[in-house]
Amino acid sequence: MVQQSDARRTFDVRWTVDGGWESKRDGGLGREVVLSLVSIVLCICLLLLLWELVTLAGVFPSIVLATPLQVWHSFGVELQSGNLLFNAGVTLREAFLGFLLAALVAGPVGYVIVQVRLLELLITPFVAAAQGVPAVAIAPIILLLLSGDLLPKVIICATVVVFPLLVTTITALRGVGREYLDVARVFGASRLQTLLAVQLPLAAPVLLAGLKLGLTLSITGAVVAEFVASDAGLGFMVNTAINSFEVSTRYVAVVTLATLSAVLFGLFTLIERIVEQWVDM
Repeated sequence: MVQQSDARRTFDVRWTVDGGWESKRDGGLGREVVLSLVSIVLCICLLLLLWELVTLAGVFPSIVLATPLQVWHSFGVELQSGNLLFNAGVTLREAFLGFLLAALVAGPVGYVIVQVRLLELLITPFVAAAQGVPAVAIAPIILLLLSGDLLPKVIICATVVVFPLLVTTITALRGVGREYLDVARVFGASRLQTLLAVQLPLAAPVLLAGLKLGLTLSITGAVVAEFVASDAGLGFMVNTAINSFEVSTRYVAVVTLATLSAVLFGLFTLIERIVEQWVDM
């Protein structure tokens, strides 16, 4: 691990005052965050400019595409009334609980599959077949089978997320070099000690990448559940706006969903960078 860390540090260099190249890892995280924020702001400005030009040119009728100013006005109205924050909170709660449930299932199952080859041959085809069925198709069945308002939506959200997390867990744990496991076995480490001290630290980058993907997918799962049957949430807000021909309100909900996904993705990326630096130490 030390050699791997040193090798990675050789790629992070800076030009020093005396004209020489110097290894640089500390401070790179902060610079990366600033560059990411600047890139995001520039992309948003370009997107808004393009959006405004398309609406001014009349490419789409006003009943299909609202102007940025109309969306901004509706955003202020929805925010002031508290409707936007309430629906966003409902969607985030469903997404987080679904993601947590999927992670609690995918983690142990993935570990057991890695340890028992026969189990992979038995379970993987059923998991792949279940993943091939669209969530929109099974959402009504789950709502009919399960009672309650929150539980069916959490289950629907978890079904969207669990397969990517399961594949990521299996891939990450199998990517750990056999020599590390052999060394742990020589020193008499138990399965739990090997998992905590060897497998999880070495598999952390891949696991975090999968969790980051699953977290953003959980937003999609929550919206799918709200489309099918719900009286709250951003998906319900989109449905209501479509049925009542409130074009700008529809885009407020869509933009809010995109913003939530981007923020969650960015926060998890930051956590991923911090963990990677910790693992490299």
